[in-house]
Amino acid sequence: MKHKFYLLLAAILMSACTCEEQGLSSFPASEVVVSGPLAQRIKSNLARLQDDIYQPPQVFEDKNWPGDFVGRTILGLTLDSEAIHQETTLLPMLIDSLPAYLNPKGYLGPDYSPAINEQQLSGHGWLLRGLCEYYRKTGDESVLEVVRSVAENLFVVNKGLYSTYPIAPEERTNQGGEASGSIAGQVGNWILSTDIGCVFIGMAGLIDAYEFIPSKAIRQTLDEMVARFLEVDLTGIQAQTHATLSALRGLVKYARLTGDESLLDETLERWQIYVSEGMTCCYANLNWFGRPDSWTEPCAIVDSYIVAMDLWKATMDPSFRDMAELIEVNAIGHAQRSNGGFGCDSCPSEANPFLSVVIPEAHWCCTMRGAEGLSRMAEYSWMSKGNTLYVPFFRAGALCAEDLQVEQRTEYPDSGTVTLKFFRNDRGVDTLMLPVLPWADNLTIQLNGEVITPEEVGGMYAIARNFVSGDVVRLDFDLPLRSDEWNGCRRYYAGPVMLGIRGESPEWTLEDLEPVPGLMKCMDSDRVRVLFQ
Repeated sequence: MKHKFYLLLAAILMSACTCEEQGLSSFPASEVVVSGPLAQRIKSNLARLQDDIYQPPQVFEDKNWPGDFVGRTILGLTLDSEAIHQETTLLPMLIDSLPAYLNPKGYLGPDYSPAINEQQLSGHGWLLRGLCEYYRKTGDESVLEVVRSVAENLFVVNKGLYSTYPIAPEERTNQGGEASGSIAGQVGNWILSTDIGCVFIGMAGLIDAYEFIPSKAIRQTLDEMVARFLEVDLTGIQAQTHATLSALRGLVKYARLTGDESLLDETLERWQIYVSEGMTCCYANLNWFGRPDSWTEPCAIVDSYIVAMDLWKATMDPSFRDMAELIEVNAIGHAQRSNGGFGCDSCPSEANPFLSVVIPEAHWCCTMRGAEGLSRMAEYSWMSKGNTLYVPFFRAGALCAEDLQVEQRTEYPDSGTVTLKFFRNDRGVDTLMLPVLPWADNLTIQLNGEVITPEEVGGMYAIARNFVSGDVVRLDFDLPLRSDEWNGCRRYYAGPVMLGIRGESPEWTLEDLEPVPGLMKCMDSDRVRVLFQ
């Protein structure tokens, strides 16, 4: 089996190229309009992120994970507000307040030197990410000074020690750990966390900093951190899946920034390990590899969604797009609660085939990262390459660029009808790419009322036409009941949506099945049977 995987991996890589080479790019958030359930979900999350617990001074007072709470909050507020074009006074307030909380070396929390606290590095990974996204949005040069001080005085200063980060299983034997993570002890210079491998969340943040501050010292530090990550036996050390997926998200970006495509190879290999040994039957995550008794974490689910899409953009292999949709519909959507926040669920198995709430809301981490998942859904709605317009997902919304305006209307995945209408095409779009859904049946595609049969290219339908205002493309398809096998059990779906039955009784028929609350259908307390033998 392993030999077959590497043959498949080699075949993918032979045809793969970086996203930059593909030329596939997203549209600016200002040109993307989300509507329907996704817009409601983002608005709900943005409102939650402005509650008292996200206001100063509380947001700066995380002593166990310095930089984490405020970094994730800045990231979530930045992305949510961009996605729905709604500014918030809290975001600039946090940016203005931040310098007063920095220590003399320009980062948050105490100076542990000569020891290194991996939770502090992890937390500052989120601070770097949040500040970099804020800089990308506003161009505020003052935040780059904070990015620089964190990068140089917290990360680069420890260059030469990352190769000593403890990765031997016997050094990481702690089987405890709570959802918020805690200190597990010290080995050598390293103060270690129960969130095994969380130092590599810091690495991912430093990669974001390197995009804007491409110094030789940061590059050398990153090369050392990346090399150490690639030495980790993820399952042997029972690494935290969130830390792993954040690292993979960073690796794809680092491959683009440095041109080192071998990192794509490494990412694909570890992605396969995650899918086979770290993903639940509902496309969420085990909190640690080898710990099915743990819980899901929306932070990790969001990273898995981003990594899947990054791999799709890098390889154009449709299986990655399909996986991203299954994660979006069945995992991200289910994790959002009715108050707009995100929480943790159980990890269903054959022994306990129920999906239920474990933590109603992880307000200290997942609620903020959920914002990134939702905003990336908006971002991934429309992409382009030259004169080709890509619609990777079917969801209600519109593209409103100055020279290109297209509206998409649909209630998918609740129904199989999608309509796209062009209102302006001064850009000269001459090809429309739409996804081939492996779970759809009886598809018909119409262009201005006439049935057409477009060419299928790389898992997408290519509709060639010099589109003009008034052109309408309509798709109609069925989403039949289907099933697949997972660890000796069968999962049932209607299209991409997993089905289940409420309550604890194992007695059921196909007629009893209903959608597990997924995209835009928050569930706070119900137990739903999702595995069937």
